[in-house]
Amino acid sequence: MLFLTGLATVGLVLGEAVFSSASAAQQLFCNGRMNNGWTYSAQFLNGRFTEIRWERVGQPPSVSNVSFQSTNNARQPVYTGSIMAATMVTLVDLSRGNVRPGSQISVTAEEWGTSTGNCGLSSGNSMGNSSDWFTNARKNLIGSNENQARRWLTRNNFVFNQTMEHTNRRIIERWSRNNPNGVIDVIFVNNRVSDVVMVR
Repeated sequence: MLFLTGLATVGLVLGEAVFSSASAAQQLFCNGRMNNGWTYSAQFLNGRFTEIRWERVGQPPSVSNVSFQSTNNARQPVYTGSIMAATMVTLVDLSRGNVRPGSQISVTAEEWGTSTGNCGLSSGNSMGNSSDWFTNARKNLIGSNENQARRWLTRNNFVFNQTMEHTNRRIIERWSRNNPNGVIDVIFVNNRVSDVVMVR
């Protein structure tokens, strides 16, 4: 979904790729997360960005087809599309067309704000992955004591948000993390994790 910086650059890239089917069919994914919890994976295939896949726990996935519009004043290719045929989406190739692992993009959606995505060889967006991390969290947390649970959460990139409830017998803590993004409530009863609930 990201290229077209200049015909000369495109010509060079395609010229180099013509003898290598692997290069000609190079596919990269630029993954990021909006402030409202939606994650995205922008697909870069054969020298251009073609689509953005959107996912959020509890919501059906959505796909935005994007097309090259112009090059901005910073010589960065700009692509546009829409989400659910309503919200306008703008993708800016911050690598100026030289997309490779480690490159970055900027994705802006009306009313959702702007996010920076990082490019690599695999898609970070998968509902299967999202449910896998939750299943893994439940398996590791339920039955553990408070200290063990908090150590495991911190070690696995969860960040404590707030205490939702605190009584003599029960504590509910909200934890969140990115990539894959998610928010969970960890329920402690008598100093042990009795349940883990996905918030989003």
